[in-house]
Amino acid sequence: MLREETFSVRTTAREQILIITSDVQRALSSMTKGDGIATIVVPHTTCAISVNENADPDVLEDLTKALRAVVPKVKFAHGEGNSDAHFLSMLIGCSLSWPYRGGKLILGTWQGIYFVELDGPRSRKVTVYVNE
Repeated sequence: MLREETFSVRTTAREQILIITSDVQRALSSMTKGDGIATIVVPHTTCAISVNENADPDVLEDLTKALRAVVPKVKFAHGEGNSDAHFLSMLIGCSLSWPYRGGKLILGTWQGIYFVELDGPRSRKVTVYVNE
């Protein structure tokens, strides 16, 4: 049976990385105490989700700067002026599959789940799915 839990994320900058591990864990724990693979989805075209360092806050700023360097200021045809965000979202990805055991994410010591805002500030949704 497929179950899902959705929560909101509020960003405060155009480009921003937030660690949402505890939010994902809360959603997962509300649905299962079992083992499996969770799928975490951000249903937006200008943000992304990933896993990376969760201990040193400098990493968040460093990676945000690096993402900006990947797509320099170029003239895109898209009238909204956010094609760079669409492109980066495509590169990083809008979903993530991750194992869990006993209803808890199986993450490495320094790993955390990143919500990557590329066209904020905005209020966004994140949905966690489990199929048991």
